Amino acid sequence: MDTPVTARAALLQSLIQGNGYGLELITRVERRTKGAIKLGQGSVYPALRDLEDEGLVKSWDGDPLPERGGRPRRYYELTAQGRRAAVEHQQAVVGLFGNLQPEGAR
Repeated sequence: MDTPVTARAALLQSLIQGNGYGLELITRVERRTKGAIKLGQGSVYPALRDLEDEGLVKSWDGDPLPERGGRPRRYYELTAQGRRAAVEHQQAVVGLFGNLQPEGAR
């Protein structure tokens, strides 16, 4: 069964934990959800651009890395507006579904 969570929502929640670059954020989401949500690069990078266009995320290039052929990684972080949106979304999910712990963990 597919998890009906958008890349945008998953990225906002992931960025609450701290700044990161695209592949790191993909891994963070997968680990945090214990594999329930697996984002693809084809949805993540457009979502990050949209979040930046909306003022919810800002980005910058890190230092050039030899292992990337001298290219830098692009890092992302929540803006104040993005943090508010992420927290509001988080509260809405908890309000609808409770604390999201498995039945046996309660």
